[in-house]
Amino acid sequence: MINNNSPLYLQIKKYLEKEIDAGIYKAHDQLPSEIELAKKFNVSRITSKNAILQLVEDGKVYRIPGKGTFVGEPNVRQSNSQQNKRPIIGLIMPEIADRYCSQILSSIENVVTNSGYSLMIQQSHHYIDVEKQAIQALLNDGAEGLIIFPVDDEVYNEKILRLTLDQFPLVLIDRYLSGIETPAVYSDNVQGAYELTKILLAKNHLKIGLFSAPNFETATVEDRIKGYEKALDESGIPIDRSIWFTELLHENPLERAISFLQDNPDITGIFAMNAYAGEIAYKAAKSLGKQIPEEFLIASFDQEHDLDIYPIYTAKQDSVQIGEKSVELLQTLLQQKAKQTVEQIVLPVNICFKSRWPN
Repeated sequence: MINNNSPLYLQIKKYLEKEIDAGIYKAHDQLPSEIELAKKFNVSRITSKNAILQLVEDGKVYRIPGKGTFVGEPNVRQSNSQQNKRPIIGLIMPEIADRYCSQILSSIENVVTNSGYSLMIQQSHHYIDVEKQAIQALLNDGAEGLIIFPVDDEVYNEKILRLTLDQFPLVLIDRYLSGIETPAVYSDNVQGAYELTKILLAKNHLKIGLFSAPNFETATVEDRIKGYEKALDESGIPIDRSIWFTELLHENPLERAISFLQDNPDITGIFAMNAYAGEIAYKAAKSLGKQIPEEFLIASFDQEHDLDIYPIYTAKQDSVQIGEKSVELLQTLLQQKAKQTVEQIVLPVNICFKSRWPN
């Protein structure tokens, strides 16, 4: 079936339409899931999701959260097919397998579905060049506005800059790009890192290492470092970059982290940049026999789903609000007739920890 030059999601959509029209799937029958369609046609889940979303927008099928996608009534399908196509909002995510990304995606999808727009999705797979191609693909498909979750190491993207200069409706999520005044929705990373580091200091952990990938120019990482350093500075503790572990992306990061802690036995606290960094820090400390949290304490972003496995303090980002606010902000931009204003929405984080821990 996947054998011509039209987009893959459209080919899958047309296949399902033929199945419905032929009566193979009748009114209220459940269609195969996104995962089943992806396996059947050897495509990504994003491709099968786009096919389903287009059928939903056409009114031919409907979705029940947590249950699946079902065929609509024939008269409803015919009525909806005669209506004008909904304007398209394009969404670019680095991936959808990650829990944080999937929650943002689900939030955006829910809002867009009820807002009179159609959603099309692309994945960048954490590569800037792929992100640029995804932007162009969505523009070619007629997207009237874009929501972009920039890739991890991104500090500059000429396509985003060009769209911004052209005042194309565009919202960044999770972070902003320094030097490019673009509407964005992201968490208060400075305050979150500050609060986490203050917790470590309040529990008398005065030698606090930092675990991070070496992408210090990324806005998210920059802001978290600012919060970490602000807390240390207020406590009169000098910034010591010799106790920053930045080899998370090397081979055997756990073994390297163990060696790092062995070389720095006076470290009793770790500020970890993200959930992966927190996991490596925890495993390294446990392998050295350190008692967590009694003698060694870790604070991290985005670890809230694994606190039973990795008992550490964590800053939880509100993924649902990030998704909802990004759609609301983009809708405002789409409705503006005059010069667009640059609004950035900064959302607070929530500090989570185990209640049985010592105060």
